[in-house]
Amino acid sequence: MGLAWLRRGRRLALGLFCLTSGASVQAQWSTSLSADSDYRFRGVSLSESRPSLRAALNYDARNRCYGGASATRVGLARGDRYAQLLGYAGCVVATSAHPIELGATFSHFTGNSSYDYAEVYVGVLAERWNARLHFAPDYFGRHVSTVYAELDSHLLLNESLRLFGHFGAITRIGGPRGDDANRTRIDASVGAGLALREFDLRIAGVAASRGGPYPAVYERRRAAWLASVSCAF
Repeated sequence: MGLAWLRRGRRLALGLFCLTSGASVQAQWSTSLSADSDYRFRGVSLSESRPSLRAALNYDARNRCYGGASATRVGLARGDRYAQLLGYAGCVVATSAHPIELGATFSHFTGNSSYDYAEVYVGVLAERWNARLHFAPDYFGRHVSTVYAELDSHLLLNESLRLFGHFGAITRIGGPRGDDANRTRIDASVGAGLALREFDLRIAGVAASRGGPYPAVYERRRAAWLASVSCAF
């Protein structure tokens, strides 16, 4: 359950919502530690369907710009374990309609930098939903350019409990043609989150279709129930 991402679950999306609401915005640093029963990125397991830990650092500036970094244990090839170091930065621009978000991310994989890749994204933010479009010229270092579109929504039931949903689709737009690279991959998730002071508990059902520019070199379950807990400082 991961920009969007963080989004990765953001986490980032909630932080951006705070940036766009209210007349005054205070600059602040924040850190978090998270544990996931399975680290899934756009519906794909990047941890061999095993539990994964993540540490994140984020800065929200007064000018509605933000930046941060995270570190996560991943397994992109069977039996290989790396650390994914993700850096991101962006800004939220106020408009007469919905705020617009512009940003970029870069992922580095220790132990095998051939998977390194960068993305740029643009998004529209609303009170209960946000939509983003991502472009990667070299997705996971596979010499394939991709576009990923996603829609996220949430519903606050009370001060602590919320429901959320996600729908995304990634497609190849350039690069070598392969069996999976020729097709679009769709992912979706629905779940609930519970905020208890500095802790955030989440459970979600996640599913993805076959095909598309698959970032890992092994095939795992395409649908699963996931649980995660994070602690913010």
